[in-house]
Amino acid sequence: MTAPSDAGDRRSPHSEVSTETLTSDDDSLHARLQAMSSRLETLQAENHLLRTLVDTHPDILFIKDAKGLFRFANRTLTDFYGTTLEDIIGRDDSHYTGNTEQSRFFRRSVEQVLNKFEREQVFEDATDGTTGEINHFRSIKQPFHDIHGKPLVAVLAHNITAEVREHERKSRHIDHIYDTSLEGFWDWNITNSSVTHNRRWSEILNVPHDELHNSLEEFASLLHPEDTPEVMVAIQDCLEGGTPYYHRHRMLTRDGNVVWVIDKGDVIERDHDGTPLRMIGSITDITRIVESEALLHQHSRFDPLTKLANRATLIDALQQAIIITDARDTHGALIFIDLDHFKKINDLLGHTTGDHLLIEVAHRLTGQVRETDLVARFGGDEFVILVQPLSHDPQAACRELDELMERLQQALNQPYTLSDPQSQPLDHHSSASLGSIMFHDRALSAEELIRRADIAMYRAKEAGRNQTVRFDPSMRVELERAVQLENDLRRAIEHEELYMELQPQFDRGLKLVGAECLLRWRHPRFGNISPYEFIPLAEKSQLIDSLGDWVLEQACRLLAGWQNGTGFAELYLSVNVSVKQLESPHYVSNVARTLGQHTLSPEYLQLELTENVFATDMPATVARMHELRSLGLRLSLDDFGTGFSSLTYIKHLPFDELKVDRSFVNDLENDEMNRRMVNFMVQLGHELGMCVVAEGVETSRQRELLLEMGCDALQGYLMDKPMGIDDFTARYLDT
Repeated sequence: MTAPSDAGDRRSPHSEVSTETLTSDDDSLHARLQAMSSRLETLQAENHLLRTLVDTHPDILFIKDAKGLFRFANRTLTDFYGTTLEDIIGRDDSHYTGNTEQSRFFRRSVEQVLNKFEREQVFEDATDGTTGEINHFRSIKQPFHDIHGKPLVAVLAHNITAEVREHERKSRHIDHIYDTSLEGFWDWNITNSSVTHNRRWSEILNVPHDELHNSLEEFASLLHPEDTPEVMVAIQDCLEGGTPYYHRHRMLTRDGNVVWVIDKGDVIERDHDGTPLRMIGSITDITRIVESEALLHQHSRFDPLTKLANRATLIDALQQAIIITDARDTHGALIFIDLDHFKKINDLLGHTTGDHLLIEVAHRLTGQVRETDLVARFGGDEFVILVQPLSHDPQAACRELDELMERLQQALNQPYTLSDPQSQPLDHHSSASLGSIMFHDRALSAEELIRRADIAMYRAKEAGRNQTVRFDPSMRVELERAVQLENDLRRAIEHEELYMELQPQFDRGLKLVGAECLLRWRHPRFGNISPYEFIPLAEKSQLIDSLGDWVLEQACRLLAGWQNGTGFAELYLSVNVSVKQLESPHYVSNVARTLGQHTLSPEYLQLELTENVFATDMPATVARMHELRSLGLRLSLDDFGTGFSSLTYIKHLPFDELKVDRSFVNDLENDEMNRRMVNFMVQLGHELGMCVVAEGVETSRQRELLLEMGCDALQGYLMDKPMGIDDFTARYLDT
C-alpha cells in the first residue's frame, strides 16, 4: 500500500499569511502614512509661513541661476515688476524693464558673483515696471549650490530711493549755498595738486570761472608777492598736523588790483600714515573792512581837521622820547600852545571860519619845526609840540628851546586871511600863549610833563597872553591846587558836594527815550569843578571806585523811582564808567550788590564805557563785560572813533549801543570825509546789532544828516542841555 500524497496540503509562505501577521503590517503602514501626512502638513505650514514671511518682507528677495533667470522671487519683486510669481520664474529682467543696458548689467552681475563665488554688496538701479521710474538699491548677493550642485545666486535688495533722493536734495541745496555763498570756497586734492572753486572765489579775484586752471600754481600766482612766504608757511604748518590754516593776506585780481582776504581751511582727509590727501577752505573778502580799519586808525591817531597827530599819538611819542633822552643823555622839550581869544572867532564868524584858522595854524607850526619834532592838536584850539633831540648841555638846550618858541610865536602873529560865510575874506590878527618844559630823564611821566607845560601856558595867559613861558618850580602852586582838590575829593561825597545832572536823549521822532547821568562837583571854595579836572584826579588817586559806586547808587535809586508807576517807567538811564573801575576785580560784584538793593528792571540801566577799554587786559575786560550783561544791564561804547577802537575787538564785545563822539558831529556839515566816517560808524553799529546814538548835536542840519544816515537816537544842546534831576522831572514828566 502506498503512503498518501500531501502535495495538495502544502501552502506557499507567500500565499498563506496568518491573520495576526497581516494585522501587524497594516498597522505599521498606517502609522507611517499618518507620520508622513503629519510631517507633510508641518512642512506645508512651515512653507506657508516662510512664504508669507518672504512675501511680506519690504526688501526684494530672489534667486537667479547662472543664466540670470529667476528661480525664486518674493511678492515685493513681482509687485515692483508688475507681474506674478508664476510668470517671473524662468525669465530674466529684460521681460519687465525697458532698459536693455540695465538688464545686461544684472546678467553680468550674476556672472561676476558666480565667478568670484564670494558674497558682495553693490549699489545698483532698477526700473519700476509699473511707474517706469528708476529706483536705487543696496543689494547683498550670496552665491551657493542647490542640492544638485547647481550654482545659484541669492539676492537681498533694499530700496534706498527715498534716501538717495533726500541726499540729492540736500546736495543740491548745499551746491546752491556753495555757489551763492559770500565765501569763496576751495577744495584742494593734494594727491594730484588740483584745486576746485565755487563761483564766489572767481568773483572775488575777478577771474572768469570757466577760465580757471584749477591748479595750485594758479593759486600761488594770485598771491601778493610780499605775502606769499608767510602764506606758504601757514599752509605747510597745517599740512604737518599743526593748527588749522588761518591767514590774513593780500591777493591780486587778474586786472592787478589788490584784494585783502581772510583765508582759512584744514586737512579733512589723510591716509593711514597721516599723509594729507585733501584740504578744503574758503576766502572772505575783507578789503572794505581793512580800508575802514585804516580810516579809523588814521582818525584814532591823527586829527581829522588839521591832519596833525592827536592826543593819543602825542602821548605815545612822548613816552618813547622820555626813554630815548634818558638813554642818550640828551634833552627834550614839550611846548603847549593855546590860541588867544579863539572863542570869539567861533562866536563872531562861526565854527567854519574857526576851523580855517586852526588849519592855517597847523601849517605854520609844522613849517617851523624839524622832521624829528612832532606837532599835535591836543584838542580845541590847543596844540602841543614834542621837540627832540635838544643839546646834551642844559644851557644850550634852553637856548634852542627859547629860539624855537620865539619863531613859533612870530609865525603865529602873522595876519590870517579868513573866509567869513556872510562877507568877503577878511584879515585877522591872532596870537597864542606858549608854555614849555624841558626833560632829560625818566623822573617825570608823560602826563606830568603835559600838565607842567599846560601850567606854564596858563601862566603865559595870565601874563597878558601872546607870551612864552618856561615852567619853573615856582609854578608848583598849580600842582598844589591839584593836590588839594584830590584831598577835598575824598570828603566830597560825605559832605554832599557831589550831585548829578541829566542830559536827555531823543529818538528819531524827537521823543524822550532816556538820559545820561553827568557827575558834578560844587566845591565850597573853588565853586563848580569841571569833571575833566576831577575825574583824572579820582582815577589817579584810586577814588574813582568810590565815586563810581556813589553815581551807580544814585542812578539805581532814581531809576527805581521812575519805574514805580511814573511816566518815566520806560526811560533808559546811562551812567559813565571809568576804565579804572572796570579793571577792579570787585566791580561786577559791587554792581550786582547795588542792583539787589533796589527794585528795578535792570535792562533800563546802561553803563557807558569809552574806547580806552580796548587798551586794557582784553580777556579780563571781555569776561567782566559779559558778567555785567548777565545781570541784565546794557553796555554802551562811548566816544567811538576817538581812541583805540579795533574792528577785531568790537565784534567780540557785548555792546548794545554805540555813541558817535561829538568831535565827528561838530565837523559833520562841512567835511565830506567826516560824513563818510559817521555814516560808516552808523552802518557798522547796525551791522553789529547795536543802537547808534549821536552826541553833541547842536544844529538842525547836523540832526538832519544824522537822521538821514539812520542814527537811532540824538543827544545835544539842540534838543536840550543838561539839567538837575528836579528840573528834568518838571520839564518832561507831564509832556
